[in-house]
Amino acid sequence: MRSKAVTQGRIADILQSRGQLDEALRIRQEEELPVYERLGDVREKAVTQGKIADILQSRGQLDEALRLLREEVLSAFERLGDVRSKAVTQGKIADILQSRGQLDEALRLLREEVLSAFERLGDVRSKAVTQGKIADILQSRGQLDEALRLLREEVLSAFERLGDVREKAVTQGQIADILQSRGQLDEALRIRQEEELPVYERLGLERDLLVGRTNLAMALHRRGSLKDRNAIHVLLKRAYAAAKRLGLPEALRIAELYRQIFRKPIETAKK
Repeated sequence: MRSKAVTQGRIADILQSRGQLDEALRIRQEEELPVYERLGDVREKAVTQGKIADILQSRGQLDEALRLLREEVLSAFERLGDVRSKAVTQGKIADILQSRGQLDEALRLLREEVLSAFERLGDVRSKAVTQGKIADILQSRGQLDEALRLLREEVLSAFERLGDVREKAVTQGQIADILQSRGQLDEALRIRQEEELPVYERLGLERDLLVGRTNLAMALHRRGSLKDRNAIHVLLKRAYAAAKRLGLPEALRIAELYRQIFRKPIETAKK
């Protein structure tokens, strides 16, 4: 029974990564979770509930995801005395709070609870990921210089030391976002084209790639050159096609962006 549940969890992991959220959620709620409940396995039940919350968040069900994390998952890891899993859960809670615009509370949680826990554990990777989230909130609050310093001096250097190519590319994308916000479009475009997107292409990271292409298209549009319109068209069409194929909610955002730029629906645009 346990081995079957573990296998179903792995299937759900793959479905979730492919954007098949409904089926992944069904497996977790109907096949995986009930097994751990019957077995009385508190840890695996909490882990599965955390993954369910991830799916709910991806589907925009923020209130239910937040309730599940706070009332079930966090309390379970606190009872188990699992410091790392508690910190990971608090990081997820902070993500949802940020999505709901509760930036001050999200920042407090990350700085006072999550970051300090990973520092005590000596977990360099998780510390760097948390600092990246802090930088994202600082950017949202308009503290661009502090966010840029944190990304360049702490986060990027950490992932370089760890040899984590994917996270390094994600961080460079965040740096490009800030540079774009400050009007440094040429440097932002260079980073996206030379440092970020080639990594996603090489690693076959479809979701990262479609988001990166959308961000590059937005940067080119902001530059305002007529010479860039064909490149913007191609980037958005490719990103939209990938998002539709994977069943991701980003497809709606990309379609709306295309309509705003080209004044016509993306579905009717020629390849």
